[in-house]
Amino acid sequence: MSQEETGHRLESFVRKQFAVGAADTRFSRSAALFELGYVDSVGVVELLAFVREEFGVEIPDDDLLSEDFSTLDGIAGIVCRLAPQVAV
Repeated sequence: MSQEETGHRLESFVRKQFAVGAADTRFSRSAALFELGYVDSVGVVELLAFVREEFGVEIPDDDLLSEDFSTLDGIAGIVCRLAPQVAV
């Protein structure tokens, strides 16, 4: 799965789970999810559960504490780096 597709799936989840409207101009894949209040501490747990179920990835503590984990684009990059590769 590409980083673009991963980002799209993450964005869809966050928009639905945290009621982010389509008209919200502050929200984007590069928006600071926690700083702008889109995802709170309980939401992080929900987001991690989604990543685990949807992509089969456990995010290590080092990545959770990294700058990359603050945006959807960054999270998509982490997921793509950690996701098991499926042989075709």
